[in-house]
Amino acid sequence: MVKKLLDELRWHPEKSLEDVEIVYLHRGAPDDRKTVKATEVKRFDRGYFVLLHHGREVYIPYHRVLEIRRGEKVLYRKKS
Repeated sequence: MVKKLLDELRWHPEKSLEDVEIVYLHRGAPDDRKTVKATEVKRFDRGYFVLLHHGREVYIPYHRVLEIRRGEKVLYRKKS
């Protein structure tokens, strides 16, 4: 579901990743959550997306994504 939604936002001619935020589980962060702008993602692969952190690639599996939102609108929320 997460990968499909992100692909749709990336490739659909009437949609974009602009203003989209990805909230994911990151143990050790405040509330174990971290938020990144979708436009900061270096690469979207089959089972994960890749971020750059201090010059190193960080792999975030899609199953750790808790929420995808554009502004106040929630596009995806992981079921508890």
